[in-house]
Amino acid sequence: MARRSVRLVRWYSGGDEDGTSSGADDVQVRDLIDRQLKLAPTGGHQVLVVQPYIKWGANKDRSTRPEVKADESRSLVRTLAEWSVTDTLLVGLTSYRKHTFFGPGNVDAIALRVSRDRRITAVFVSVNVLKPGQHQHLEHRFGVPVYDRYLMVVQIFRRHAVTREAKLQVALAELPYIWSRIRGAQDGYAERLGTEAGQIALSGKLAFDDKKDLLKAYEKKLKKLVDKLRNHRQHLRHNRTNKDLPVVAVVGYTNAGKTSLVRVLTGDAALVPKDCLFATLDVTVHGGVLPSNMTVLYIDTIGFISDIPTRLIEPFVATLEDAMFADVIVHVRDMSHPNVGVQKAHVEKTLKSLNINPDLLNSVIDVGNKVDRLDNLEHDGSSVFVSCTTGEGLDELKKKIESQIIKATGRRAIKIRVRTGRDEYEWLRTHTAIVNINTDGDYSVMEVIVTQSDLDVFKNLFIRKKINN
Repeated sequence: MARRSVRLVRWYSGGDEDGTSSGADDVQVRDLIDRQLKLAPTGGHQVLVVQPYIKWGANKDRSTRPEVKADESRSLVRTLAEWSVTDTLLVGLTSYRKHTFFGPGNVDAIALRVSRDRRITAVFVSVNVLKPGQHQHLEHRFGVPVYDRYLMVVQIFRRHAVTREAKLQVALAELPYIWSRIRGAQDGYAERLGTEAGQIALSGKLAFDDKKDLLKAYEKKLKKLVDKLRNHRQHLRHNRTNKDLPVVAVVGYTNAGKTSLVRVLTGDAALVPKDCLFATLDVTVHGGVLPSNMTVLYIDTIGFISDIPTRLIEPFVATLEDAMFADVIVHVRDMSHPNVGVQKAHVEKTLKSLNINPDLLNSVIDVGNKVDRLDNLEHDGSSVFVSCTTGEGLDELKKKIESQIIKATGRRAIKIRVRTGRDEYEWLRTHTAIVNINTDGDYSVMEVIVTQSDLDVFKNLFIRKKINN
């Protein structure tokens, strides 16, 4: 067990490469966390998806249908390569019960379904997060591991985290859940139930105070590393600012096609979009060229999703901050999704929570993607409809991005007549975006897009210098 735990410590920290210790304390705390998170065995799980919904009253979700929510729940399971869905149950409730979540009749019905179908090795109750007491009660009755959306998304995050930064943020996202389970165990619910799953938080030789001290030290270490990550990203942003390259942040609901859009806008063949939820956990930067020959940087960000705790996404704010400091935000929507309106509202709400500059937030470019999958589509006038598959709408989108960048960054489109091949000519070719060049004898009329600071430098080097001479 110790050998496996050491490997998991390195999973988030990269071993001792960052100067942190991978000692016995880290081994113990990672082992505790892995058991709490119910990491699936090799081969994954065969899952019964249970989609609860409120049938009527003030708490009924009128923005979507249970069938649509169940479809997203199944997609979450299938995102994990070795996992599969055996069946789906839609369970209508009048309320979510405080202590048991479901009423006794529904619990009995689900338990019977599990006992009769030997394929089922886990149950996914697709709600934000189950309370510790609810979780232990359901596992006791069903006799198999029970996952809520928090636990399911954590499994996906772990699979898709590739870089050290992403792994670090996933590790930090796990901690609030672990704290709730440890505290629940201290309150005694696990001992009262006496189930195997209920003993997880109590298992091992560590007392509650020892577990608490280990988690506090571990959390402090992770937060210190996240602060280093934030400083590193600030340094990268500073470098991009110094180079005066416009930045376009591409955001959207998970699996809306953000990576696909960045790929076609930049021509970066190394980008390989995946048809699954949370395919991108790392913020990546890719260079592209607009119709004016202006070079821009596109930032591909982590996708958003509804009905999971905000605290699960909070550690990723260090990377989402790239959107806060962009010149333009492009919001990508999957127009073929039946819940496209709800998804749009969720992304907009999340962006507002990031304290983004109001001017930037009010000028978001809305992109309706995957229009090739639709037969009839009504244009609303405020969105650019595109298809990354057929190329439809991409030229229009590039022009809109270009226009928005010029407006947001204070760039100017000017024409200037200079001697062909001379210093002024070469300087403009190096420091501006060349839209067009018309030759006029020994001179060239250059149509360029230039920043105000570069224009001031040009004037100082070539115009004022001539006047002074």
